[in-house]
Amino acid sequence: MGHKILSLITFLLVISVLLSGCSLRGGLFRSGLVPYGQMEYTRPDMVQFSAVLEESCTAALEESDIKQLEDAIWAFYDVYDAFYTSLNLAFISYSRDLTDIYWEGEYTYCTAHSATVDAGLDRLYRSLAKSPLRDTLEGDAYFGAGYFDSFEGESIYDEHLTNLLNQEALLCSQYQSVHGEATAAEYYSEEYFTQYGSRMAEIFLELVQLRQQIADYAGYESYPQFAYDFYHIRDYTPQQSTSYLADIRAELVPLYRSLTASWDEELTRCSEEDMFLYLKSMAKNMGGNIWNAFSDMSSAKVYDISYGSNKYSASFEVYLPSYYTPYIFLCSTGTEYDKLSFAHEFGHFCSDYVTPGGSTQGVDVAEIFSQAMEYLSLQYADGGDDLLKLKMATCLSTYVEQAALASFEHQVYSLTENDLTVDGIQSLYEEVCIAYGLDVPGWDSRDYVCVPHFYESPMYIISYVVSNDAALQIYEMELRQQGSGLACFETNLTASQPYIMAFLEEAGLESPFATGRLTRVRLTLETALE
Repeated sequence: MGHKILSLITFLLVISVLLSGCSLRGGLFRSGLVPYGQMEYTRPDMVQFSAVLEESCTAALEESDIKQLEDAIWAFYDVYDAFYTSLNLAFISYSRDLTDIYWEGEYTYCTAHSATVDAGLDRLYRSLAKSPLRDTLEGDAYFGAGYFDSFEGESIYDEHLTNLLNQEALLCSQYQSVHGEATAAEYYSEEYFTQYGSRMAEIFLELVQLRQQIADYAGYESYPQFAYDFYHIRDYTPQQSTSYLADIRAELVPLYRSLTASWDEELTRCSEEDMFLYLKSMAKNMGGNIWNAFSDMSSAKVYDISYGSNKYSASFEVYLPSYYTPYIFLCSTGTEYDKLSFAHEFGHFCSDYVTPGGSTQGVDVAEIFSQAMEYLSLQYADGGDDLLKLKMATCLSTYVEQAALASFEHQVYSLTENDLTVDGIQSLYEEVCIAYGLDVPGWDSRDYVCVPHFYESPMYIISYVVSNDAALQIYEMELRQQGSGLACFETNLTASQPYIMAFLEEAGLESPFATGRLTRVRLTLETALE
């Protein structure tokens, strides 16, 4: 197939603009949020989806009345948004209880059709590129000049690629299912790894093999490069990442080893009320849109910060496009670390809240605001000072531990033939973790199966590392001059720049790859942790 990088990136940007809900409507302004209790899940009707797609594509190719074509486009947008709203609602409900068979089935059903739905979007835009009204559509009142240029050539999707992507989605659903079954065993016990971890390891092996096929079919020499282009909006390469990860190992791992050898502070217990009040005080002291976002989040109850033994073992924020409403899901630990986790997801929430139709930022840029909210909470939340040392330790851990996971992930897709086995993957993981100092007492080299990102968000983890650096800079700015970090945060919260390096330059922040940057980070952390 040999798809060009540019066309893949452009397609992703088009999806982002579409999901913002403002391509044709010119901006949607929220008055409150839709209460979660009023939202209804409906299993997506794929027959109806196909019918609406056919009608919209026909209108794109034949319609000569712009208003009629607008209606046809919005008819598709509505079913597209409805699909992803249903998928996310199913994900939220399933994540609350991984033993719930009904929601497991609904989530599996939705994910199995996600590639088909995205292929439908691609088809519509290729039809619009051939529309007799294309000149009008590319006017300032609609999509803008040259909007459909990248849809004139070969499609990203064809039947075979769509089938491969649907297979990938099904494997991810299988992982979720086994992950849910594993709640029956003590976490991290021998029973956990033997009975359930072994099955999750087999699923990961299948995913790696399948993703190598996907990258090869799409004309890429490596899966990391494919994922950087297809799933993430990045203006740096996997080669830059691997070099950066090696620099982290050299510069920060010695400090990390000393921290893990000497850290003996017990985490304070934290209730749901404690973390809620922590975030409330932060938002109130920040004021403006941050306080408005918190108030609406609280009123609409679009968050779940409860503890549950059967909950999905990760926290996330998702957007529900049909309701123009974001939602926070927290996997609470019952410790004070939950305050930082809540602040993290609230950072994502604010991005979606203040942007009409939801944020269109790339993942690297989006993670800047989630991590910066954690840092800023130290200055603005009641009791934030008490979390300073914990947050700085977490900062160091983010650099080193996430770098180790990202390094493993970049390397695992290079395994071939005899090395691409369950044992070969575990051996590589063990080698990388030892190099980064993660081999602490009690560590088990089988625990890569506990990292959902490896399964569900391939090549995402590097985002935590590079964005953490930018977020730390915002915190350092706040320390130098009170209010300046918050001002930088708020000014850029609605930034439409999807590429992180370009974003950093526009925001007046330094590249994490800059010479000497990691040395300055080490000195900052040494001072804070001494």
